[in-house]
Parts: sequence; C-alpha cells; structure tokens
Amino acid sequence: MKRIFGILAFAVFLCACATIAGTQDYIPIGPQDLSVQVKNYKDMPVFVTRAEIQRPWASLGLYRIKHLPNDRTVIAQQIERVKKFAASKGAQAVIINQYFEESQDVTYPITLAAYLVRYLDKVSDADKVKIDNFSKIAAMENIKQE
Repeated sequence: MKRIFGILAFAVFLCACATIAGTQDYIPIGPQDLSVQVKNYKDMPVFVTRAEIQRPWASLGLYRIKHLPNDRTVIAQQIERVKKFAASKGAQAVIINQYFEESQDVTYPITLAAYLVRYLDKVSDADKVKIDNFSKIAAMENIKQE
C-alpha cells in the first residue's frame, strides 16, 4: 500500500511540474538562421513596449508560453526561459507582454507572449544577405496571394 501511495504521489508531483512549465509555441516571423551574437542570455534586455527600443530592429518571431499560474515566482522563471530561447534563435532583446486568458479555470490564467528582437544597426554582411533574401521571398509570397 505504501508503495502505491509513493508512486501516486510521485506521479502527481510530475504532473504539477509539467503544468507549471506551461505549453509553448513559436511562430517564426523573420529569417531564422541568423548568426547568434548573444554571449549571456541573462544580460538580455527585456522591454514591455516597442517604443522603449531606441535602435533599429526587426522581429525574428513570436514565442508564447500559455497556461501559467498567476504567481510572480513562476512568471520570473518563465521570463528567464523566454530569454534563453530568444538567445538560441539569435535575438538580442525581447518584448514581453502578459495576457490573462478568458477561461472559467482561474488556476492557470496567464499567457506570456514575447517578440524576439534583433538589432539591425550592427548586422554582419552574411546576415544582411539572409534578411534581404527573406524580404524578397516574403514580397513574392505577398504578390502571389493578391
């Protein structure tokens, strides 16, 4: 009986840990194969509005973590997770917004949405070519849809 209770308690603990992490998705917006220039993601700037960014920039994508509890500690941990993910994609900053989900379940009401920011004032020549090619492909796709 004690063994079954122990296994059940461990299973509940694992489920709780997985739920706190939230579900995530990533929507690429710009070129994804840019050279990574972030040395330490912990130093990455976090903005809450686009107006705060004073340099030319572009968005590489949108990273969302859904179904988080309304807990400051969990949100702070997830912001670090966002910064680490953003650095792996070559972003140099993030714009993070927090949304409350409209749901009857008030246990996990928070969604974090983060735009991955890449500054454009100091871009390598190879990355400039990638950005230019991405812009051309996006323009051609837009013409096809019209």
